[in-house]
Amino acid sequence: MPLADMVDILKPDLCIIGAGALGISLAIDARARNLSVVLVQRPGDEPGNTARDEAVRAAFMASAARAHAMRTASALGLKDTDPKPSFRAIGERASAIADAVAPQTAPDRLAALGVILRDEPAAFSDRQTLRVGTTLVRAGQFVLATGSHPTTPDLPGHDKVQSFNPDTILANMRKLSHLVVIGGNATALELAQAYRRLGSDVTVVPHGPLLEGFDPEPVAILLRSLRQEGVAILDGASVTAILPRSQGTGIAIAHADGSLDTLDVSHILLAFGRVPDLDPELLEQARLRRDPARPDFLQLSPQGQTSNGRVTAIGGAAGIYDAQSALRQAAIVLQRATGAAAGRINPLLVPHSVNTSPAIAQIGLVETANGLRPGQMVLRANASETTAARASADLPGNTKLITTSDGTILGAAMIGAHSSETIAMLAVALERGMGAADLAGLLLPPASPAVQLVDLGRQFIAQHRPSDWARRRAALRRLLP
Repeated sequence: MPLADMVDILKPDLCIIGAGALGISLAIDARARNLSVVLVQRPGDEPGNTARDEAVRAAFMASAARAHAMRTASALGLKDTDPKPSFRAIGERASAIADAVAPQTAPDRLAALGVILRDEPAAFSDRQTLRVGTTLVRAGQFVLATGSHPTTPDLPGHDKVQSFNPDTILANMRKLSHLVVIGGNATALELAQAYRRLGSDVTVVPHGPLLEGFDPEPVAILLRSLRQEGVAILDGASVTAILPRSQGTGIAIAHADGSLDTLDVSHILLAFGRVPDLDPELLEQARLRRDPARPDFLQLSPQGQTSNGRVTAIGGAAGIYDAQSALRQAAIVLQRATGAAAGRINPLLVPHSVNTSPAIAQIGLVETANGLRPGQMVLRANASETTAARASADLPGNTKLITTSDGTILGAAMIGAHSSETIAMLAVALERGMGAADLAGLLLPPASPAVQLVDLGRQFIAQHRPSDWARRRAALRRLLP
């Protein structure tokens, strides 16, 4: 009997592999556009598990922020209070919030929306066919939304002790007396600050660059602020070994000046970044090219298109770990699937952020040690001069805007409260082709942190006033009928 007579064959518009938050979001948006969708859940995963993780993380960070607000209430005329965090209560609250999110991604809801959910083992049988259990799926487009997992470092002694990574630490239900955070990326600093605010001693050993790729000016302000809160940051230091002990753990450290030291800690958080979840058994027959420089990654266009024209990777599977870029990739998938003109992702128009307090956000070109090119200029606005910063006592912060002499915005970097929201506004302005002078016309409430953008626009106008000839020409036009 021919194989086609023995198995079911589905031919949806989209087959999404990965039932995390991004995959489910794409499936729901696709159904809203009347596209047929098969959503493949990987064995061991629960639908929407990443949405639950995001809710837990947000709740934990909010608890840490509230503890810090209690401790520093006198800045707003209130009495400082020493918080008494209960990690069990914090965890139970976070879990309850995650449970409230769960119905949005429940299989019953997806089925009611017309999404075909399959949870059998899946693997490509050729470049155009995915076998899911006994079903063959030949979709117009396959989308890899399989996510990512934390990188495991190769440190001597690492396999001899227990440690956390950013995905496992939030399940912790007890206070960590001395947490060492090994890594210098955004996640490392976000969690370091949160645990410090909840009463743990915290030491950060970057084991490489601190916030690589971010403008050094706001990074310096952030590091100073973290140190003021009591986070010990060993800038330039690396871990040479992890030393198991009968009580606690030893961390052998090489400092930036070459000196050696040992640190006694109670717990370890390894925050070395992430790599895509790319199951070889799933993808082998799809014949997708790997990135020669990074074998753990696929070779992709900025939009996530692989070497197989029917397969696109988005989010963590594409090595993209910020929600803004991942959602933009998903939107482009829908454009292609519906026959609309597909947009393109300009990496310079994608915001990046560090969700500490104060927060860092940036977009486009950033200033480096090499300085600016001829014709480029930097405008600065101080957050402490805004009503929002003064009212909330969140004074540390500033915004810098890099433009050309004609007002073309090349990039921006900012630090301070609500930086992520402000940079998102600037991202929209850049996509619409607005220049520096146009920022002066933004209509914002006086107490909005984003009024710094208006200030920057006014600064640009003040430095580029019309020439005498331009004013005469404008007066002449007013006189003409």
